[in-house]
Amino acid sequence: MHKFWVIVGQVYKKNVKSFGFLTMILSPIILLGIIAAILTFVENTETEIPVIAVFSEMDAVTETIQNESEYFKVDSNIQSVAEAEDALAVEEIDGYLTVSQIDNQLSATYNQTPDAAFMDIEHLNILLSNIQLEMQASRLSLPAETITSLLTPPLIEKKTISIEDGEITEGDSLRQNLKIGAAYGISIAIFMFIMTYSSIIAEEIASEKGTRIMEVILSSVNATTHFFGKLVAIFLICLTQILAYLIIGLIAFQFDRVKSLLPAGVNLFETLKLVAGTSLYYFLMGISLYAVIAAFLGSLVSKIEDVSKAVTPIVFTALIGFYGGMFALVNTTHPIIKIGSHIPLFTPFIMPFRIAAETATSFEVGISMLVMFLFTIFVTIVSLILYRSNVLIYSDSGMFKTIKTSFRNIRNER
Repeated sequence: MHKFWVIVGQVYKKNVKSFGFLTMILSPIILLGIIAAILTFVENTETEIPVIAVFSEMDAVTETIQNESEYFKVDSNIQSVAEAEDALAVEEIDGYLTVSQIDNQLSATYNQTPDAAFMDIEHLNILLSNIQLEMQASRLSLPAETITSLLTPPLIEKKTISIEDGEITEGDSLRQNLKIGAAYGISIAIFMFIMTYSSIIAEEIASEKGTRIMEVILSSVNATTHFFGKLVAIFLICLTQILAYLIIGLIAFQFDRVKSLLPAGVNLFETLKLVAGTSLYYFLMGISLYAVIAAFLGSLVSKIEDVSKAVTPIVFTALIGFYGGMFALVNTTHPIIKIGSHIPLFTPFIMPFRIAAETATSFEVGISMLVMFLFTIFVTIVSLILYRSNVLIYSDSGMFKTIKTSFRNIRNER
């Protein structure tokens, strides 16, 4: 056991003390800082309101559009399309709108240059629709109350209910949103782990193969201890990075600016308790599974130069799982999503979304957990067998036997 922890400590210290580990921790924080700075700049920057000209034979349309000032401004001094085109050419206006009526239906065309200020066409469409509705109501001599009721949009409230043992219970929308947020965070965290640590794990497994260092190592420790020592060390490195982020997050949460990012009525510690259930299991198992697969691929290569090629399948597999999770965010009842949630390589990306949407039964969740656990053990065993079969080559070499005998003699003399 002492030799095992010696290997763990050596691999752990070598990676944690490296400059690459520091940049690996700081890179996401710097990226978030840049994104926050950009968002703050956008929020504090006033949006340019487009200036347009309006032409219509209907005075009611022109007057209503000219009264608008929030989304755009109307230059009433321009009286013709020719003047509007000249003003558009010298960038005095951003566009012009022509509105006509065909068979009691309004038809409009908005003309602008490619570099003009943004025009909210959707709002313009709503505005013209209301004008058309008022004109139709006036033509039919409808009272003002009827016009108001026609213009009032319907109110739609979405509720999620659960049926257990024949009883209907109403779901908590805030709790469900927190679960969806946790599932989204898990998908991103696992994907980032794979992109970051897959090469590190494979390099650690393959680094000493094909060198004289392996001959010295195997003279005092067996291949199984060496394999699991490196794997555990990488897990500890990952946990160190997670712990660093937790500490930074707790420090940042002391500032009111960060606290304001949480939705109203959300308690941080209650949220963490909610996430600490099945979401945490899928997070840990997802990391464990892909770490073992990286070790498996690392055990297949004999040169460290081939590691980047060997871990390519992990990246593509994780990319498929990540996009599967994003699809599950929109539709958790699709057959592909249901099937993918039970495939171990995709389960940690997809199943948390199904759990959040309450479209997965307790039996399905239990089966997916068990399958992931058994598949991880299977891949671990296969990786270990391949690793041992590779290093056994050294045990059959004459030089290795000589070194091993020398070390045994030294220990006996002591």
